[in-house]
Amino acid sequence: GRETEACVDNELSMVLFGPYELYRWQPNQWNRHSGYTESSILTVMVSRLDGPSPQIARGLIDKAIYAEKIGLHGFAYIDSRGIPDDKQPGSFGSFDQKLRNLAVLLRFRTTLQVKEERTDKLFEPQGCPQTAIYCGWYSLKKYVDSFDFVDGAIGAHIASFEAIDLRDPNSTEWCPSMLIRGVTATFGPVAEPYLSAFPDPEEFFLELINGKCLVEAFYRTQPFCSWQMMLIGDPLYKPFARKGS
Repeated sequence: GRETEACVDNELSMVLFGPYELYRWQPNQWNRHSGYTESSILTVMVSRLDGPSPQIARGLIDKAIYAEKIGLHGFAYIDSRGIPDDKQPGSFGSFDQKLRNLAVLLRFRTTLQVKEERTDKLFEPQGCPQTAIYCGWYSLKKYVDSFDFVDGAIGAHIASFEAIDLRDPNSTEWCPSMLIRGVTATFGPVAEPYLSAFPDPEEFFLELINGKCLVEAFYRTQPFCSWQMMLIGDPLYKPFARKGS
């Protein structure tokens, strides 16, 4: 089925392993909390150049190169849901706090202007001009056309099933919809991954701010391999490579 086929990215990351259990996820050895040393890691970092058209797929590299030359400029839109932090790892409240922490991080560590939506509403349609970064949740398979993505923009929507129909130009899922509207990099799941399977948004963007390329930032913060998540974008893209971006 589509889900099995789409998960090939996460299985490719396990290509250096011998036989392993396919029933559920495997720990990602690259994750910054895994405890593995770099010399012992077998996991392969995998990214995908894909989208609803060949032009969109090719454009992911062109837009990344352009953004690296001029710097990433615009607004960061962070959409949390107003859920109190209950200090329980993996809970909705804990994840919502990570989004609020991300907004603080971007204010202090980048020159991007940060705008937040802190209620259970989403950003309004056409309400997010010059989008350089979007990160938020939760509108299941129902993209809201809020964002005017600049070249180099990174968009991450935390919800299930958002990358099943990656090549369908009529899909309402978030990954293909954002790619059509010009996002340069995104990630999403092909089934129900559970909240704990998503990269920590605060840690993911911190890796990028600290100079890691896209695929490094993703694998240093993705908890699992052999699972449901895929990364779409130029793996070598460094959005904060230029000083002052």
